[in-house]
Amino acid sequence: MTDPTSGTITWDEVRALIAARVPQGVIDRLSGVPATELGHLRAPLRRFRTELLRELSSGDMRRYSAAYDQLAALQFSGLFAAATPAEALDWLTARRMLSFTWPLPGGGSTNADARTLLAALLPPHRDPAFQRELAVRLAEWLPARGDHIRWLIAHGLDAWTGAEVPATDGYLTGWVREGSLVRYGHHRGIGEWFADQGLRPPVPHHDTLLSWLRAQPRLAEFVRRLFDVPDAGSAFADPYADRFGPENEWPKALTALAGEGLLDRAELLDRCVGRLLRGDRPGNLRGFLRLYAELAPDPEEVAARARDHVRLAADGAPTAAKAAQAALRSLDARLSAELFTELTAAVLARPEKALATVQLGWAEAVLRADPARADDLLPALAVAFGHPAAAVQERALRLAARQLPDAADPATAEAVRAAAEALGPALRSEAHELLATAPPRTGEPAPVLRPAPPAALPAAPAGPFELAERLSAVLADAVPDPGEFEVVLAALVAEHRHDAAALAAALAPVAPGRGENPLLFAGIGTVGGTLGCLLDALTGRGHRSAALTDELLALRDPLRAAALVPALRVLEAACGVTDAPVPVLLATPTAGDGSLDPAVLAERLAAHRAAGARPWPADLAQALLRVPPHALPAARAAAAGLGCELPPDIPPPAPEEFHVRPPDGSPGDAPRIGPLAPVPAVSEGVTGLLHALPDPTGADWFSSAFRPSAGQLAQLPWTAPWHPETVAAHGLPALAIQAADPGPREPGSLLPRLAELPGEPGPVSHLLLAYGLTAARAEHRTAALDALLALTAGGRLRPEALGGWLAALWRLSVAKPNRFLPVLADAARGGAGRPVFAVLATMLTDLAPDPTHRGLPALLTLAADCAAAEALHTPIPALATLTTPTTPTTPRRVRAEATRLAGILAA
Repeated sequence: MTDPTSGTITWDEVRALIAARVPQGVIDRLSGVPATELGHLRAPLRRFRTELLRELSSGDMRRYSAAYDQLAALQFSGLFAAATPAEALDWLTARRMLSFTWPLPGGGSTNADARTLLAALLPPHRDPAFQRELAVRLAEWLPARGDHIRWLIAHGLDAWTGAEVPATDGYLTGWVREGSLVRYGHHRGIGEWFADQGLRPPVPHHDTLLSWLRAQPRLAEFVRRLFDVPDAGSAFADPYADRFGPENEWPKALTALAGEGLLDRAELLDRCVGRLLRGDRPGNLRGFLRLYAELAPDPEEVAARARDHVRLAADGAPTAAKAAQAALRSLDARLSAELFTELTAAVLARPEKALATVQLGWAEAVLRADPARADDLLPALAVAFGHPAAAVQERALRLAARQLPDAADPATAEAVRAAAEALGPALRSEAHELLATAPPRTGEPAPVLRPAPPAALPAAPAGPFELAERLSAVLADAVPDPGEFEVVLAALVAEHRHDAAALAAALAPVAPGRGENPLLFAGIGTVGGTLGCLLDALTGRGHRSAALTDELLALRDPLRAAALVPALRVLEAACGVTDAPVPVLLATPTAGDGSLDPAVLAERLAAHRAAGARPWPADLAQALLRVPPHALPAARAAAAGLGCELPPDIPPPAPEEFHVRPPDGSPGDAPRIGPLAPVPAVSEGVTGLLHALPDPTGADWFSSAFRPSAGQLAQLPWTAPWHPETVAAHGLPALAIQAADPGPREPGSLLPRLAELPGEPGPVSHLLLAYGLTAARAEHRTAALDALLALTAGGRLRPEALGGWLAALWRLSVAKPNRFLPVLADAARGGAGRPVFAVLATMLTDLAPDPTHRGLPALLTLAADCAAAEALHTPIPALATLTTPTTPTTPRRVRAEATRLAGILAA
């Protein structure tokens, strides 16, 4: 209430208005009061903001909601009381004051309204100098990605005071967004809003972007800056703008303004080319390419910028390089011979087949018209001998051979012959015939793949304080290393048994990072979240580990999966360290492949017997899954002697039958291949989770909504190291999803760890590898390459199985040849040439009945390269189908590459 003796608004009154939650109450009470009369409220408002921030971080949803609902009223109170622009900026931009809804008087809420906030800064008693400085500070604060509410406030203050705000990236981002909104007829600019409020005289309404831009007082300055602003090109490429007519498309509007003389066309073109040269993400470059296309530089303009266009064709993004190449072709004879040679060498060094094909055709036409240029152009053409596309190599080779007699300088021929060393193995014999190069070397020893030395587990922590540091690292790691996780988990249990008080003291600094609600720290099904529960138990804090275990086991498919096993083990430890302590964990691996030495398990069981402790069920079940199958009877007998209940003596399933889901256009149910899940022989506990394989007939298992995290996938192989087929079956839905949906950028650790397991990989493991080779993300394909090389080095790769699966996935349009063929080529260069050839031969056999598969020529080319490099002469009977001239359905390129491969194999 107002102090009756002084007329001053008291903190209690303001606090009550804030507690009422509705901003309008604060606006009605404080908007007419000068900030000089509210100075006594500034300190309590800041203290109250700190108090609300603590409530927002409490983890208690009731306290969070109560604090959240007061933020809007608090922000208005702070703005009205702010004595300086810096204070007002703080209330507009401080942490947690950036984004929240405004409660309504009758209940519910609405989004924040920038113009209401702006109005709070425009009362008559506010000094214009305050408003100008705040406008400048806001423009400088704006992030490059933009902030529409703060931009509108800065823009409004700028228009109100004529502040001339700096043209920062954030301000320009907001300016572009404002221009894009003009196309909506109901949108009203800030000047119109001032007039609607009776604050300023009426101003013209703009209903097109072009009209709005013409009226901008700083048009040339702002447009010049746009080429330096991140993501400005995204607005230029707005896919919806053309629905509103050409005057509402940024590229066409800017081009029109250049035609009217309001913008300098030469500068606009220079800045556009410069922006394309600097490069950016595709979506942003697309907008500048549209502007370039709209400007449509004529030959004179291109000639004046010829060197920039050559640089763009050489180093620009593929789409920009294509545009530059096309523009340079328009010059015809006006492009100097020196620049054309430079352009040819640069474009042919790029990996894009289409660009190289156009450049070779252009070079061929130039040489046909002027054979005397052979000495200059042939070395540039020879750059194509190292092109990744065999068709480009072949065309360049034949063009060079045709034009070589025109070369007057002997050094030219030598340079071309030297460059022929870069040709693929399948073309070297032809190069020997056409260019008189040295005979191709055959039977050269390929790089030898040797198995990596066995990995070792990380060393155990040296005391509780090092343990606390390593636990913090595991908690912070989204994808913890399985070995580090196992060692830390075992050390936590052992240290608690040794000296619980010392461990609790060492862990005390780690515990506050969890807040008061473990569920907000990480997911309960992850290692990070459940280690947090164990941390609570070890430091004497409350935890819900037993209840969370029940919740996890009660989840429905596909959430109830083997990926939960590590989390369940940690929750078991959180309950057991205080309720049923054990001297040591049984399941901690002894090797870097997740396996457990039977002799070490026997020692741990003996320690339990000596301590009178009963093994924890999940720990025992996991331990038995990690010992070699031949040692399992003795291990079970030793565990039975402790009087504990053993998991069923049934090995995890290794499926042998598969379900194929053909493409039928069903939304959310993509084509796939997966192992058929037998009826689980075990349904309880950790063992039951492993026996319950994913159902390949159920779409939910293959939905990205249920995608396991990268951290869960990293731990999965060690749940059953002697049963890789079971592990592969559980991991297959995740890799099937990765083949269809890039998803988040995460490391692909499942396949490399699966390849390291001691168990023998079978058909399911090779199907998983096939999915990995065609993953949408390059980093996941690299992980599959690592697994393929590891299996090859260990002599455990089955090329026929992998080739069969890749062919089957290709027929379903799941496997994309432009993804997996480069990976197989890398594997061949890395020493796996013979296995890769066997993979390709199996694929050719399966795919030959339908030679129209897109990408088949590239597969044949890679097979020819492998055969030539490895001096292989193993016949592939299916090639006869592809080389027969009387088969009308065989594409010409397929027949040519198949004939080449057949010739190499028959040599």
